[in-house]
Parts: sequence; C-alpha cells; structure tokens
Amino acid sequence: MNFSLRTNHRGSTLIESLVALALFGLTASAVGDMLMRQIRMQGTNMTRTTAIALAERELEDLRGLDYSKIDDRTSSQTVAAMTYTIATTVTDDSPADGMKAIATKVSWTEPAGAQTYTINAIYTAIKR
Repeated sequence: MNFSLRTNHRGSTLIESLVALALFGLTASAVGDMLMRQIRMQGTNMTRTTAIALAERELEDLRGLDYSKIDDRTSSQTVAAMTYTIATTVTDDSPADGMKAIATKVSWTEPAGAQTYTINAIYTAIKR
C-alpha cells in the first residue's frame, strides 16, 4: 500500500489565520464588555455602601441626642465627588406612646439615575 500525503496546502493558512483572528476578536470583545460592566458595578457598589454608612451614622447621631430633641432634619454630604442628601423624618408617638418612628432616606444621583436607600428605626425614651 502506498499512501501519499498531500503537500499542496495553498491558502489553508490564510483561512486558518482569518478564523483565528475572528475568534480572537469575538473573545476580546466579550471580555472587554464584561470588564466594563464590572467597573460600573464596582462604582455602584461603592456608592451604595457609602449611602448605607451615611444612613447608619445619621441614626447613631440621633441616638446620641436627648429624646426630646430628636426631630426631622435634612443635610447633604459629598463623598468621593458624589453628593448625598440625608433626610430624616421623625413621627412622634408611633407606633405607641413614648416612641418615635424614624425614617432616614439617603438620596444620590449616579450615571444610571437617581438612587435612594431608606433605613427605619424606633426609638423610645429611657426613663431613669
């Protein structure tokens, strides 16, 4: 038996190169898109973490006040070039007498649009 190998491969390397280049382009495009989404998500996570920290700090500041002085208030704070508005609403005698329902809402605007985070708490007067 005599097997002869074809030695005429003209053009096959060009086609293989084009297919490889196309696959590389698709892969690079997908990886680039994934990286951009990851970067945007990281920024969103940072702003949300900051908003949560600001809301918790506001509740702690209120906790340090005398019970009779806890009242509605609004302030704004800029962290890492992002401005957050902190609005606290206090409802007296809710849900029962001698209690205050507190809602702290942190608002900010990021490229995706306006965002908010709200935290609720109930404070009571400590009688000594």
